[in-house]
Amino acid sequence: MCTNKISHGNPIRGRLNSWLFHILDGYSQFIYKNHKKQLFNDLPEVLVEIGPGTGANIPYLKKGTQLIAIEPNTYMHKCLHKKANKYAVNLEIKNCGAENMKIKSNSVDAVISTLTLCTILEETKALNEIRRILKPGGKFFFVEHVAAKKGSFLHLIQRLVKRPWFWFFEGCHTHKDITKSIRESGFSEIRMEAFNLYSPFVPIIPQIKGYALK
Repeated sequence: MCTNKISHGNPIRGRLNSWLFHILDGYSQFIYKNHKKQLFNDLPEVLVEIGPGTGANIPYLKKGTQLIAIEPNTYMHKCLHKKANKYAVNLEIKNCGAENMKIKSNSVDAVISTLTLCTILEETKALNEIRRILKPGGKFFFVEHVAAKKGSFLHLIQRLVKRPWFWFFEGCHTHKDITKSIRESGFSEIRMEAFNLYSPFVPIIPQIKGYALK
């Protein structure tokens, strides 16, 4: 359920994923609603989102929010604009990767990411960029799917479907150790909660949510 946040999107898979995420938007809101409402209940009026895709998080933003969207997959942009218009969010899309966001250092109060770090080959660089652009005291809010416990049946499934999943969802890694990457990313404080999100998308059942403070 993730999309490539590195390339401009494969002409076929990019369009297919844009359509798929748009179709699944209602279901996504249903299963993530409580988690996102809790996490995004007091976001600032100006924020950055890495990999917003078709705009799944926009309904949780305040009207008039200035959203700087880091979304290099151009096939997502049309839906992203429509969602922003629907919810009265002021949208600026930067067609670049999260590893080099071209945003001034110490200039942002909040960065959000949901199901995105799994698609970034060098997520450590992206986390360093997030920390760089955040103001002192700024927060990085995240919901990400993670590797299941090694040796578990779920971890076996993640490994078995890794290649076709990676290909179809344009770079989504089924069992990346994102928990470790965030913990070692140099933030001053991290609040993180592990949970299972049960859905037909079995490889992404294990997830984490929380925030990291600069």
